[in-house]
Amino acid sequence: MKICARILLSLCCLVSLSAGLVTFSHGQDLPNPAISKIDNAPMVLVPAGEFIYGMDQAELDTVLKKLGTYKSELFQTTFSKQTKNLPAYYIDKYEVTNEQYAKFIKATNHRKPHYSSDSRYNHPKQPVTGVGIDDAKAYAKWAGKRLPSEEEWEKAARGPNGLLWPWGNTPSGKKYNGKQQANWLPVQVGSFPAGDSPYKASDMAGNVWELTSAIWYDSSPAMRGGSFLNAGAYTLTVTRWAPGPPAQADGANWLGFRCVMDITPETLKNLR
Repeated sequence: MKICARILLSLCCLVSLSAGLVTFSHGQDLPNPAISKIDNAPMVLVPAGEFIYGMDQAELDTVLKKLGTYKSELFQTTFSKQTKNLPAYYIDKYEVTNEQYAKFIKATNHRKPHYSSDSRYNHPKQPVTGVGIDDAKAYAKWAGKRLPSEEEWEKAARGPNGLLWPWGNTPSGKKYNGKQQANWLPVQVGSFPAGDSPYKASDMAGNVWELTSAIWYDSSPAMRGGSFLNAGAYTLTVTRWAPGPPAQADGANWLGFRCVMDITPETLKNLR
């Protein structure tokens, strides 16, 4: 029955973004945006349906040439262009913050982030850094969520029509916290609203690389989005990379994450 309910919710959603609600055929309205009760995180809805995923190498090579970016092995791991279909889901509007992670630590006695005592990285509204893949998964489980798949992350970042960056197909160093901003640190989440994705998810380019539940080609956890150290091709919505072994376990100052929530009767109890 639970599986059937999930399928019904996924297939029958009718989206009304302008009204701030999503209505399902059985009459239930869902907020958009919503608030996750456990970690108090704003979440935005990504509606069910098809979207463009990946990019063919010839197209990617053209983009790299225009950006003046060396065609490295990194960019050869990009998935080929295809159409995929996902059920509706919620995704955190922002990267998980130090403030939210501190609530998790207090509730579970989990270990502190590596940079918890470093004033450059421990502002409450900065994305939490210095956490590894196991830490991110533990947080997501506590919050009643999970890490996004690469497909979920990419759709939330680029919308249904395959945007190159969350804001569109024209590069702009002014719309995200990247190399051109020269902050050299993560900034408060939501500081670049002009760079929001079509679904109003923020900071999906720059600020910190974001962990996913997927695996990169060398068996490392896949990460997306680029960081404050990156520009151009490294912040494309299709670019994939992975942290090295030390960062996988213990994190880095450029690595963070956000979570997703499935739309089921059980998980919806965690929204307001």
